[in-house]
Amino acid sequence: MKSLYYFLILVLTLLSCSESHENNVETQILLNGTWQFLASNKVEESDVVKEQNIEWDTIKVPGNWDTRDRYSEYVGKGYYQKRFEVPKNWKGKQIRLKFDAVYQTAKVWLNGELLGEHIGGYTPFEFNITDKVDFSKSNSVVVMADNTYKRGAWWAWGGISRDVTLQVNEDVRFVYQHITSEPNFETNKVNFTIKYKVENNGSSNIETQISSNIEGIYTDSLLINVEGNSIKISLVKFEKNLSEVDLWHFNSPNLYELNSVAKVEGKEVDLSKDKFGIRKFEVRGEQFYLNNKSVRMNGVNRIHDHPDYGNTEPDYLIKSDLLDIKNNLQCNFSRLMHAPLSKNILKFCDSIGFLLVEEIPVWGENDQQSVPNNPVTKKWMKEMIERDYNHPSVVAWSVGNELRTIEPKWGKQHLTKDQYNYVNEMIDYTETLDKSRLKTYVSNTSYQGGEIGDEPYEKVDFLCVNSYGDAIKIIKNVHERFPNKPIFISEIGKGQIGPAPDAKLKNELIFYIKELKNYPYVTGVSIWSYNDYRSNYKGTPESGFREWGIVDERRNKKKAYYQLKEIYKEWED
Repeated sequence: MKSLYYFLILVLTLLSCSESHENNVETQILLNGTWQFLASNKVEESDVVKEQNIEWDTIKVPGNWDTRDRYSEYVGKGYYQKRFEVPKNWKGKQIRLKFDAVYQTAKVWLNGELLGEHIGGYTPFEFNITDKVDFSKSNSVVVMADNTYKRGAWWAWGGISRDVTLQVNEDVRFVYQHITSEPNFETNKVNFTIKYKVENNGSSNIETQISSNIEGIYTDSLLINVEGNSIKISLVKFEKNLSEVDLWHFNSPNLYELNSVAKVEGKEVDLSKDKFGIRKFEVRGEQFYLNNKSVRMNGVNRIHDHPDYGNTEPDYLIKSDLLDIKNNLQCNFSRLMHAPLSKNILKFCDSIGFLLVEEIPVWGENDQQSVPNNPVTKKWMKEMIERDYNHPSVVAWSVGNELRTIEPKWGKQHLTKDQYNYVNEMIDYTETLDKSRLKTYVSNTSYQGGEIGDEPYEKVDFLCVNSYGDAIKIIKNVHERFPNKPIFISEIGKGQIGPAPDAKLKNELIFYIKELKNYPYVTGVSIWSYNDYRSNYKGTPESGFREWGIVDERRNKKKAYYQLKEIYKEWED
């Protein structure tokens, strides 16, 4: 299966030209496939960039170096190098080099010149290389990926884990188009807002016509003037009768497509296509409501981890896992992972009707990022929301997980003042980026007593609680301390389950999950975890995989899987 995966990467690389505009210019070229590779914390960067006295290995992109035996325990800097040619008909156009994700800290050079750096292993970044490419010969790109930074118990898979592309545009291009479609069940209308972010890389003002179409819903145009070397934000608002649209729901994930074309002097210069769904996910009192009906939904936490593929998330694995989770385990809602999810996960969840909370990777005791006014976490949140805004499967954003410090005198855990202020400030900041979705923070301290003001509950729309003890006692305590808000048990467990195939759920955990159904303010539970995952965190078995999963790292089912299937079925009855 692994060889087939890499063969498909090669085929996609050879067939890498995206849909062309009317001027017949290829708009995108994939740089996936075989790259040269060096794992070294000792080599001088300048020698790598100049390719002087370097003994290269080869590696596949996208991929993680630690899936290979030779580099399985390597931590530090990995250098990637690839040569490419730029089509001659790209002269006079804007050319960008885009990375969908590199873990964790990345530096990029083109033809020996540093383009820049990016911090954060799960979100996209790009560089305008228009004035730096050479049309007369092949160009050399060098990437340094450093996976030293680690958080949580999951493996810090190193390398270029998502697509790398060359992209070309005219001076005017869509940066994004975001569509908000919110049903109003009192007026029986759907209120639409389209937000266009258009960039002009030319030096003069350019009048641009934007024509948009949503089949059966909307067709219209607007004329905007974009000043030279600037970005223009434009909004279009309209409404439709609720009876004229099909809503998106976990039982009926209806999707529409927004198609927009930008023209300058009658010539098409860019196009944008985005699928979206029309739905309203909200909190009323202590309940979740989806499209005007109360819902309770269970889930599982799925870690982006596989022995062969690391965290690269090939399509076949995504589809196999998520169809199993939704169709066989009857799950519809989860915060799958402590980090922004891959694009193919979001698209597939859109298509099957699976609701998601997306989270930036700020985790645990004394995380160095959990400080107020942090430009790094704000950047992560902005990159994630701008990329994922149109996905109807994403219904909430989370600003972090299990932030805490441990009080040495009596062992209780609580948030520090900085962590408290971090959560509140990040909730406010997230609201400025997206007012259409719920906001939350995942806590394992909200039930441990202390002052009410120690827990940042006021601004969250619903409470996410992780439980690894007496879940009934914990949830009662949280509800008593923080009433009038729904509680989603974002993680529940009672110790590692054990290896496949015979490991079972502990009796206490079975009791807790069944009993929690009787508490109406509990909107659902999500077991930790769906799959075993690689780790070097304390308490990891000798196998190197934490055995919290109901399936193992290769998706072999444990007896626990069938137990959970029956328990979740009882929730549906």
